Amino acid sequence: MARSSLSWSNAQMRLIVSGIDQCNRAFPTDNARFLDGVIDEIRTVTGRLYGAKTYARLIDAVPASMTVTRRPSVTTIQKAIARAQALAPAALSADENVSAAPTSAFDVHTLRRAVEPVVRDALGPVHELLAQLLATKSSSSGEAGACPAGDQTMHARLTQTALEDAHARVRRLEEDNGRLRREAGHAEARATIAETRITQLLEGLHGTIAESADGARALGKVAEQLRGTEQFLKFQNDSVRLQATAEADALRRQVKQLQERIDLLLLDNDQYRRALVEKGGK
Repeated sequence: MARSSLSWSNAQMRLIVSGIDQCNRAFPTDNARFLDGVIDEIRTVTGRLYGAKTYARLIDAVPASMTVTRRPSVTTIQKAIARAQALAPAALSADENVSAAPTSAFDVHTLRRAVEPVVRDALGPVHELLAQLLATKSSSSGEAGACPAGDQTMHARLTQTALEDAHARVRRLEEDNGRLRREAGHAEARATIAETRITQLLEGLHGTIAESADGARALGKVAEQLRGTEQFLKFQNDSVRLQATAEADALRRQVKQLQERIDLLLLDNDQYRRALVEKGGK
């Protein structure tokens, strides 16, 4: 089954285009705040969120006379949609698949939806009076007479009173909206600071890990050097042991030879003593 295309009434399109132009003038160099304002204005007019391609199409639809030349990327628009979802969760339009962001502690659009009936009730008499005035004017355009001046004055006073009351309510709504936006800005600033601190901690941790790795490599080199020294000392010890064994063997041979010579000398001494004794007896 084919999906029906999105459409808006002429009045909605006029409000949407006007809101985009106002956001463009208010934030000429800040794409993020521009998109936040555009999404907020469109949501106020239509009562729901759309996908990134729909917002890009609406921005492209702004007349060239309004000089809205910026064309944000789909990724940038999706980030703005995520921020809007975080401030005021709502179901997205079925034209595109966009993931919903987590809910927040306060809901700007819930507040607006709660106040909109009050504003409509305040503007209702104004619309009725205008409709009556237009109907009266059109019905009496061919007649010579007109509405009495007293009725016109009363209608004008009622209209002015209703407009003043509506303006006061709208101002209060804007003040509440501004307060909520400031709170959201403070929360975003705190999140940015926390993210910076976490990044610094991670960098410090990575540095510590790198230093530990360098220390482990240095210890490995020292261990290899010690193993080499141990092998050298073992070789030297074996050499000294072999040399000492050889020298001991040589000394034992020399001692044996000297012992044999001493035995011969003792025999010669005994023979010489016997010879002397025999000569003395004669």
